[in-house]
Amino acid sequence: MYRRHFTRYRNITTVLVKYRLGEMIRTLGLERFLPFRWVPPGNPWRKQIYTKPQRMRMALEELGTTFVKVGQIISTRTDLLPPDFALELAKLQDSLRPLPVDVMKKVISDELGRGVEEVFASFDPNPIGVASIGQAHAATLHDGTEVVVKARKPGVVEQVEEDLEILHQLAEASAHRWEGAQQYDLVGIVEEIAETLMGEMDYIKEGHSAEHFAGFFHEDPSVHIPKIIWEFTKPRVLTLERIRGISVLDVESLDKGGFDRKEVAKRCVNLWLKMVFEGEVFHADPHPGNLFVEDGGRLGLIDFGMIGMVDNEVREHLASALKGILERDVDLLVDSLMDLGAVRPEGSRDNLRKDLKHVMGHYPKLSMAEMRVGSNLGELITVLRRNYIQLPSNSFLLLKTMAMAQSLGKGLDSDFDIFPMLEPHVKRVMKGRYSTSAIIRRLPSAAANMAISSMELPQRVSRLLRTVERGELKIRADASGLERHLEHLERIVNRIVIGLILAAIIIGLAVFLLAYRVGR
Repeated sequence: MYRRHFTRYRNITTVLVKYRLGEMIRTLGLERFLPFRWVPPGNPWRKQIYTKPQRMRMALEELGTTFVKVGQIISTRTDLLPPDFALELAKLQDSLRPLPVDVMKKVISDELGRGVEEVFASFDPNPIGVASIGQAHAATLHDGTEVVVKARKPGVVEQVEEDLEILHQLAEASAHRWEGAQQYDLVGIVEEIAETLMGEMDYIKEGHSAEHFAGFFHEDPSVHIPKIIWEFTKPRVLTLERIRGISVLDVESLDKGGFDRKEVAKRCVNLWLKMVFEGEVFHADPHPGNLFVEDGGRLGLIDFGMIGMVDNEVREHLASALKGILERDVDLLVDSLMDLGAVRPEGSRDNLRKDLKHVMGHYPKLSMAEMRVGSNLGELITVLRRNYIQLPSNSFLLLKTMAMAQSLGKGLDSDFDIFPMLEPHVKRVMKGRYSTSAIIRRLPSAAANMAISSMELPQRVSRLLRTVERGELKIRADASGLERHLEHLERIVNRIVIGLILAAIIIGLAVFLLAYRVGR
């Protein structure tokens, strides 16, 4: 399976040797691409001067677009990476080496079917933004509208597709060669990364995403989403309204402009909290370079290539897990992780509960405002990794985005803390989870599950009786947390009763009105 991409495999292996990452070569089974299957010592000075996480980051940067994106995406997967690696990979940046303007003009002309001079009244040859996937140039339409033209670099799609196929093969191979791989769904992670990356390279999709967020924020005049110029937008070229303002990276200019950075930090992060807790999709790249503060204080948001999906179920489980951490409610945290599908079969609920109780007992009950990501929470993450906790793909991109939003706020205000801002959202989600309308909405599904369970009950009882007859039945009772479950059950029963009464009243009124009309 390796012959098709032999040259690229050899290139990847050579880069890993260069940065003295021999252990990774052996884990991935890449020795076959080296002479005599022997891993040479590489450049000793790299090991002496740079740490292993630093050498890993440098290797990914040299390997290009796909590997840079992979490093960026997994940098916040604390369930996958040790803290020092996660911290270093968070520094990964896209390649900033621009392609010649003639190359990009040809891409634009080929895609639009007309010459650049014919489409635009002016076109700046110096790019205003360069990423590993595309390059952006300022331009002006013939009606005077200032725009930004993003064009995809030639050959990027082909290279990314080849690299993703290689990563898929390496993930499958690692599952057999690396003992620790059993804790993680490596193939699933690669597939999630592939979906994210391929979505970023389709500018038509990015244009529709921008329009979605423009509609989402249309009632908020403090947010500016650029307008898409569809006449000059194709899969490889995106033309959109140009936003002028101070980048939130430019702290000095913000201070000179008289902007309150603490307030700007809250407003910026609140954009993502609103998307995550109130919307169906969210902008999954809260990089400081994607946000601008305009003269009047309005926030301009750009770059909609990477988006994530979120639904009520994921929101509820994550809010429940966070509530469990803050209130030192181990049972609630374990239940929430299981509801998320994060506890693998190899893990033991009892061991997980015991370890979590030990760690969470080390720090006092915290409020949202007092919450800090410190050593105790780092120990908590270690416990989750040790107990085979694997976050599903539909939640890890969300957690990555929230971590980046926290970093964005910190970059503007060193005292920034996202947790006080999360508190009202978490309370609202938890309150809505047990509302009468939510319970009534879940009743059909619950009834179906109950019917299926009833059909399976005789078979299960039969198995249980055979177990008792053989003397193999063991019963262990753990009443801890029972009071909390009883309280939840009481609230649910109360709401069901209220819902049934309301339904009876509505049906009674309907029958009365029908009889009244027939009588007339």
